[in-house]
Amino acid sequence: MPTKQNWNINDSCEFKSPKDNKWHAAIITNINSEAQTFDVTILSNKEGWKVAIVSQDIYVRPFYDTQIHWTNYKTINPITGIPWFFISDPTHVFKKLRNNLSKSHTGEGQGRNVREIMIDGKEVSWRHIQGVYEYTARNSTAKITRLTKRHVWLTSWSKMRVDLAEHTLSKDVENAMNLIDELKEISTGTREFINYSSLYRQIFHSKKPLEGLADSRLQTLQKIYDWFVIRDRQKNSTINWISLQCQFDLLLSIQGFLGMIKEIFILYPDSVIEPRRVSQDMLEGLFGTIRQLGGDSSTQTLKGYGHALNKFRVTARMTSELKSVNYGKSNHTGMEFDCLTRYDYRKTLKNNNMHSTLLLSNATQLSNMSPFVRKIFEVLLLDDLFMGRIETPTLSFSEEVHQLNQKVSLFQKERQQFFNSCLYNNGIFSLLEKWRDDIKNIVLKSIPKNKGKLWTTAWISRLEINLNNYLCSGIWFLEFQKIILQNHSAITTQRLVAYFLVRKVIEELFKSNVRENRDIEECADPTLTPKDIVTLNQAESSKFSYIIGWVLFKLLKRDHLMNSHPKFPIMHTLLGALCTEKVEYVAETKTRTTNIIPGPEFIRFMYYLESLVIELFKKHNELGPNILRYVKNSLLSNLPLNQNFITILKYSTNNNIELENEEFGFIYERCISIYMKSRQKTWRDVNNYIPEKGTASLRENLKSMRSSHSTTENKKPSLMKKANLPTNPAHALEQLRYQNYCG
Repeated sequence: MPTKQNWNINDSCEFKSPKDNKWHAAIITNINSEAQTFDVTILSNKEGWKVAIVSQDIYVRPFYDTQIHWTNYKTINPITGIPWFFISDPTHVFKKLRNNLSKSHTGEGQGRNVREIMIDGKEVSWRHIQGVYEYTARNSTAKITRLTKRHVWLTSWSKMRVDLAEHTLSKDVENAMNLIDELKEISTGTREFINYSSLYRQIFHSKKPLEGLADSRLQTLQKIYDWFVIRDRQKNSTINWISLQCQFDLLLSIQGFLGMIKEIFILYPDSVIEPRRVSQDMLEGLFGTIRQLGGDSSTQTLKGYGHALNKFRVTARMTSELKSVNYGKSNHTGMEFDCLTRYDYRKTLKNNNMHSTLLLSNATQLSNMSPFVRKIFEVLLLDDLFMGRIETPTLSFSEEVHQLNQKVSLFQKERQQFFNSCLYNNGIFSLLEKWRDDIKNIVLKSIPKNKGKLWTTAWISRLEINLNNYLCSGIWFLEFQKIILQNHSAITTQRLVAYFLVRKVIEELFKSNVRENRDIEECADPTLTPKDIVTLNQAESSKFSYIIGWVLFKLLKRDHLMNSHPKFPIMHTLLGALCTEKVEYVAETKTRTTNIIPGPEFIRFMYYLESLVIELFKKHNELGPNILRYVKNSLLSNLPLNQNFITILKYSTNNNIELENEEFGFIYERCISIYMKSRQKTWRDVNNYIPEKGTASLRENLKSMRSSHSTTENKKPSLMKKANLPTNPAHALEQLRYQNYCG
């Protein structure tokens, strides 16, 4: 803020009171030229002070007039005369708020903190975020948050992740701080900072359109703007608040957005504006992807950036060849192939018979293959999407769409014919075996020579990089082309089939030994009952009820398999009778939060289920990382538990609603699957075998663990002690194979 040399009576100013070292709105009341002093009166409490002119730069500064200081958020197009509004990307600003907080009061270096943000004398500290994560890790009764290691120990690429910033500056974290006794009193400033940051994100990321200047969210944005301005005025030093660049971008984004909204609604009163359209999330996602592809380098060079961009182009192009309006919605992350989802109920008897026919028609050729190669071809033969068994409309309202459908049909037919020729090409069989051996060598060469405590993390980090480089190198495709020289199919078809084959080789290789303990898994007692029903204290019971409510919420509203079932309305009625729904409306952001409160019958069933799970976990030493599959298979085959669930559903409503046993079994299977995923984080007794929910990339973990071991004067141990994989090499390899099998 520039100083002012000549003051006049009744000039507005800001005065730094010696009492509290804070800036207050004030006014000049008298000037004494002879004594070289002037009098200042604080407007809030009418307190008067005498200031020497020689000391005015310390205690007096011009009034922070936002209307004058921020008039440069727009300009006029000199050609058209239309106003242009400058708006900093809200998504980027939100990440900068998280990054500023991550540098505040970190306690590293004895007084050499990069930032020491303060609000009314209270610390806004990153240590409070760490405290929430540590408390959640230590106590299974902690309130659920989405904080993981990657949220707390940031790296150059995790800082680009918008979702990590959202989870950190969220209402859940704010509420958790308020509930934890050790943090409740000291985290007042941090909670206030998170509250306003979260409101900023929710408004700018909202899909609900603005319909006029009277929208309450515009007033909330102005409130956020005023709060950040006031807190900036009260800072004693530049390190006591967010950086000047972050403050400037945040205020510019709000002022520019409000100015643009006002201009549009004045010119077009009936228009609607969706706030999230202002952000650049897609561009930020590309930057994060490129950063992740760059490997372990924190700073990208031009050459490295170009190499990473080429990798992205290759994988994105392959994925785009599969995307089509006829194929359904793609689940891929932009980095590799994933299933293109077309939701159906389940495999019907007709489909099963058709699949058997497909295998029988090629039974002679399949019998001549090795078990490994035969498994790959069987999986691909039964894949309707890959084999082109997707019906395309014969008629269309548009000629362009009709031509596109014809093109897709030809592409499917060509791919099917080409794959059938590969099925009867003995050279392909040898090639698949060679690919398997090559990948095995990559796995072995990735093992570090010096095995320390974190050798598994280093091994998998190298393995991830080496496999990615192998796929992007195209060596496997050149070998494939040498064998199919006589085939004249399109290069895109050849590349697509080859890529599916090499991916299946990798999948089959890593899950080949997952079935070693299948005999133990399948010998589960279907009549097993728990010896005792588990009892929980008040805190544990509260969290368990939250998890039960989340299971019901997923079943009723978010599970796509449930929603796509033909009899979902009937299932929804039965499940809805087991709970009550409470909707909370937040006027500031015009958002609704739905909370599901489970009924007593379903709670008793889930307590019985949890007791049975505890009984099943007694085999964790015998099964190692396969314990979760054993538990799930045992629950699905348990007759008393299944019958109890069906009874609760049947008598949940007075209406005579009938479902088939198969449909009851479907609901039961979805309930068990969702519960298993939701409850893993709190099964602490066998945590070495259970991957942490939301676990970061292994490359990120390796780098984070190294950086967290920074040397301090008192040689305190690192807070990050727990590796993501078991220290036992056999269990580590088994878990890696299991994760690839499930993925």
